[in-house]
Amino acid sequence: MKRKQVFQLFHLALILIEMTEAGKLCDFAAKFPCKGSHCLPSPCTSKTMQETEEPITAVPTELIGKTMQETEEPTTEVTTELLGPLMYTCPPNMIYGNCTCEATCEDPKGESACNSTCLTSKGCICKAGFMLNGSDCINAIECGCFVTDVNLVIPSGQTYVNDDCTHKCSCSNNRLICEDEYNCSTNAVCDVKNKVRQCYCNEGYEGDGETCVSLPYRDCQDVSDAGHRQDGVYTIMPTGWPGLPFNVSCKMENGGGWTVFQRRTDGSTSFYQNWTAYKDGFGDSRNLWLGNEKLHYLTNHRNYRLRFDITTSGGRAEYAEYTEFQVDSKSSNYTMNKLGNRSGSGNTGHNLAVNIGNQFSTHDRDNTACDRFNCAELHRSGWWHNGNGCSYCGVNEGYCNIFQYNSSCHSSCTGENLNGVYNGDNGEMIFSTDYCNVQYVEMKIRPTS
Repeated sequence: MKRKQVFQLFHLALILIEMTEAGKLCDFAAKFPCKGSHCLPSPCTSKTMQETEEPITAVPTELIGKTMQETEEPTTEVTTELLGPLMYTCPPNMIYGNCTCEATCEDPKGESACNSTCLTSKGCICKAGFMLNGSDCINAIECGCFVTDVNLVIPSGQTYVNDDCTHKCSCSNNRLICEDEYNCSTNAVCDVKNKVRQCYCNEGYEGDGETCVSLPYRDCQDVSDAGHRQDGVYTIMPTGWPGLPFNVSCKMENGGGWTVFQRRTDGSTSFYQNWTAYKDGFGDSRNLWLGNEKLHYLTNHRNYRLRFDITTSGGRAEYAEYTEFQVDSKSSNYTMNKLGNRSGSGNTGHNLAVNIGNQFSTHDRDNTACDRFNCAELHRSGWWHNGNGCSYCGVNEGYCNIFQYNSSCHSSCTGENLNGVYNGDNGEMIFSTDYCNVQYVEMKIRPTS
């Protein structure tokens, strides 16, 4: 009899709870944590109050206020089955409802968190406007940047582009940054790759999608046109080049797009090299010669201008620019067959015009047509040496471009010798328009159109 009275007291409690603002007991008692793939079934029992052995008509007043322990018979089994589930409630920012593919800060669309076993059950889910962050539901705006137009959160460090690639927004430190204009290049398409929508350059082109250039780059001007604004080493392949793409040093100052083919910064690399070395190129990032074969293909697939910068022995910076520069093929021994007018306000390079039309010479292949001496050997450099001074026998030793070739005669083969011995003497040193012992020199080219 005591057991039946306990049941009656418990069911009265259920009725009282159901009448409160908490709503139906089933909804109240079934609040179990549900986070995507961890939905729990509703804790409602299968029996209703009508299915109990006897209808509840009254509860003895002497039982009201008594605890389970105060009854004569133990009721542990009933407490475990019916009262235990009431201890589970939804965590903050969660509500009890149908389990869905939960949106997370890492996956705002909820695609990766979707679990089909959860979709047919109920449990605790994030409230509207909240997303899972680990095991907690937090406000969506705390995950990243909220794009109101598409009701989407962009995680910090990621970018959103609309369906037709005309609008682009990125999230940085929970701050939304949108571009006023975003348009694909004519050599690009709006596409989705690796779940990222944006403008992608077509095959054979490279760039950020807004700007696309053909690959590989033909020269450093193409590198600059592709949006690269930093000096550095890039891979190029001039039109018609029969070999593999190769690396070049690109300089982006003075208008940008300069392809470096010669540089001297110290004496760690000897420029007293043979014909093959000058043909193929040699050196490192501090001191280099790109190679006559590469220089030929570079200067013949587009029209180029030439610039060289020097730093004098006194630390003064000088430069010279020529409106045109072209080197012929190996069959002509890489003749410098074009050199345009000197322009700009630089105060060096005046004498380079003497080298126009001359073949390239090295100490093991003298192409100066002089039978009295080897210009490349006496100047200790590979260069477009001139043999016009071959018959000249002077006594003036006051110029750094003069060398002594016998007991009484002094002569010269060039007024610009940028590949000479670093800090040499007796006409062997680097010199440019009477600037001797040059500390630094760099020669580079850029397309004129």
